[in-house]
Amino acid sequence: MNKNYLWIIGSITLLLIAINAQAFYFTIQLHNGNEMSTAQYWEDGDKINFYARSGTVAIPKAMIKNITKVDGSLESEPVYLSADLLTDETEEPDYETPPMEDKTGFGAEQTEEFKADLRDRLNIIGSNLENLERNKEMFMRQREGYEQDRETARERISALDKETLLSPDERAERTQLENARIQDADTKIARVDDQIRNNARLIDAQNNMKTRLEKELAGLTQ
Repeated sequence: MNKNYLWIIGSITLLLIAINAQAFYFTIQLHNGNEMSTAQYWEDGDKINFYARSGTVAIPKAMIKNITKVDGSLESEPVYLSADLLTDETEEPDYETPPMEDKTGFGAEQTEEFKADLRDRLNIIGSNLENLERNKEMFMRQREGYEQDRETARERISALDKETLLSPDERAERTQLENARIQDADTKIARVDDQIRNNARLIDAQNNMKTRLEKELAGLTQ
């Protein structure tokens, strides 16, 4: 048997082994019943970070029920992480303002516990907003790059129209290539625009939650 043939078979076998060795992903299940799949996640203090199509997302560990490793390939890109996946009526209850004092003497202590909990939630929201703002800047830079690629392709087409040394076939072939680059850039711009819109919705949701929690905290400190 030809040595080159054996080498090709061996290379393909090693490649298949490598692919199968990495054929897994993770399912993150929240306490509110929602699930998300991702190829990678990592811990960061009291949060779990993972990749979604909206960018890097941080979720408080308290919201996560379990994380399961699943054998197989992630069939599609991670889903967009929308605010309704994270929120739940039982997840973020409306706190009733506890009495500042009562006959048992526990009113003030309970109030401080509520205030500490609200501050922790606000700190988590602040961290999430920082991540979302970084994602926003990243998406905007990507969009600018895609726009530049599109403009460069258009300029090349204009230059081809003025090129006199090219044969009609060569000009048509190069023009077709540049048009394909323009179409690819348009597709990428549309995709990143979707990511920008989704990221903006997440920022609004976090800001709304922040406003509500700040109002509750202010009510407890009066």
